[in-house]
Amino acid sequence: MGVPYVEAPCEAEASCAALVKAGKVYATATEDMDGLTFGTSILMRHLTASEAKKLPIQEFHFHKLLEEIGLSHTQFVDLCILLGSDYCETIRGVGPKRAIDLIRQHGSIEEILQNIDTAKYPVPEHWLYKEARQLFLTPEVVDTDSIDLKWTEPDEPGLLEFMSTEKQFSEDRIRNGIKKIRKSRQGSTQGRLDNFFKVTGSLSSLKRKEPELKGPAKRSRNLGCHAWEIQEGK
Repeated sequence: MGVPYVEAPCEAEASCAALVKAGKVYATATEDMDGLTFGTSILMRHLTASEAKKLPIQEFHFHKLLEEIGLSHTQFVDLCILLGSDYCETIRGVGPKRAIDLIRQHGSIEEILQNIDTAKYPVPEHWLYKEARQLFLTPEVVDTDSIDLKWTEPDEPGLLEFMSTEKQFSEDRIRNGIKKIRKSRQGSTQGRLDNFFKVTGSLSSLKRKEPELKGPAKRSRNLGCHAWEIQEGK
């Protein structure tokens, strides 16, 4: 289909996070919040959700999240381990509210274990939290320096062979899909308004003294700034 892809050596979210931090892609799109635990700068949810579900796309900025909850990246990882991960068990009886209170009070799982009432909150035997933490902080990921993501034209004969001959999909349906792919790649993104005008002065000067316009004009306000729309011929 011409879509660039990479094969992750370990967790997909870990390699996606590495690609985001290296500036190769904009965000990690996943429903798994482990993307944040692996340190992706930006995470997006519901990007591939069915249109019928009408779910708004959610965008999380990791540095803002850490600022708002008042934790470091390592403390956030420990919090996620307490809340439950794919790599180890959790402390019985410690839910989300208790977990974040413990991390804020003690700063790490090691300090929590030294101060928690293990009779009330039993700790798993041979708890592998240190190994889980290491997997989140230093995961095995793709070599981002060698990655060059480029979109290419769809391989029409290859798609027809795989989808129609091998998988028995309608040939017309596949050809129509290829046409849609090619059409979407021919489109261009909408330019910004400031690309068409040369900015002179500052916003503060615009607020103090409004420019004199010749001919009919309409004044509109957008995000606290003044924009002038000249309606020619009206």
